[in-house]
Amino acid sequence: MFIIESHRGRGLAKFLMECIFRHPELQGLRRWTLLTRDAHGLYAQFGFRPLAHPERFMELHNPDVYKN
Repeated sequence: MFIIESHRGRGLAKFLMECIFRHPELQGLRRWTLLTRDAHGLYAQFGFRPLAHPERFMELHNPDVYKN
């Protein structure tokens, strides 16, 4: 999710997070993960914390996948 810069500061990100967390089909999930460059404070308000065991997570990243 992202909010276009000209619309930031209006509570839209919080509204979207509340909608996501209230969605009936997403109830009962054991784990949520996310990546953020600069919104750690926002997501902390919804209970997100740094990984408890970052050594267990791996990544396969291909930054050039869309360059064709």
